[in-house]
Amino acid sequence: MILCLNLNAAIDKTIVVSSFEINKIHRPESVLALAGGKGCNVARALKTLGEEPIICGWVGGFAGQFIEKELHQEGIQTDFVLTDFESRTCTSILDHENQTLTEIYERGEPVPADKVEHLRDHIRTIIGKYQAVTLSGSLPPGVPVDFYAGVIEIAREAGVMTFLDTSGDALRKGVEAGPFFVKPNESEARVLLGLQPDETFDFAQGAAEISKEFGTNVLLSLGAEGAVVAKGQEIFVAKNPTVEAKSAVGSGDCTLAGVTYGVLHGFSLEESIIRGVAAGTANTLTIGAGQFKLVDFERLCEQVQIFRR
Repeated sequence: MILCLNLNAAIDKTIVVSSFEINKIHRPESVLALAGGKGCNVARALKTLGEEPIICGWVGGFAGQFIEKELHQEGIQTDFVLTDFESRTCTSILDHENQTLTEIYERGEPVPADKVEHLRDHIRTIIGKYQAVTLSGSLPPGVPVDFYAGVIEIAREAGVMTFLDTSGDALRKGVEAGPFFVKPNESEARVLLGLQPDETFDFAQGAAEISKEFGTNVLLSLGAEGAVVAKGQEIFVAKNPTVEAKSAVGSGDCTLAGVTYGVLHGFSLEESIIRGVAAGTANTLTIGAGQFKLVDFERLCEQVQIFRR
């Protein structure tokens, strides 16, 4: 089993319109509401790949009930700590005609200190029955920036691998705790390396420096171009297959799921990255975060190009 932390749970609503404009009324072509948050997307992808993910975090109110009910209807197990406030809603406005994506993400209410301790203690109690933990997304208000770092330390003591995908201070603290795998984007990598926004950035060198400094495996996304991966001074470049993408929402989460799947099934890091890139690319073929067809994933695994630098 894989524990997927989804600390900043949300209802993820995707609204599809044509020619989206500010200050105008739009009648959507379609509206899709899913149990959301990056951890939910990871779990959804892992389930498609045949894994047994369990989602853990905080939910509350009618929105929290919706999130948990939707996940159960998808066949995904949950182990949430309940709060007294409403979980948030995140809205994505997808315009196919103009090829734009406008996202409006609620911050959510602060999590009380007693609920933070409750979840930390709960994770410590259950961690031993899992093969791996994925730690995805931002931290809600009120949650200490070292929360992910604490979970990584708990997992290490239990001999459980950790896969980290977050940002800001939570990323800095988390990567310092030494996860098995981390997936920053370019701006997050710059922060980890102490680079200014206008400084020259080499993806391969940056990934290698992060891997060496923090003792972790690193994937830096190149967006539609693929990814650069580093294991110490060993560097790979993976190229995405060319597809007609419908939506990239959740593709990074599917990439994390694919890598986790590969590692847990005994594939090399190189082979695991191929599965991560294939899952992320397959997600772009369907509207809805963390959703793809297994047949697309298997086909794209054969088309991902990867080579050593």
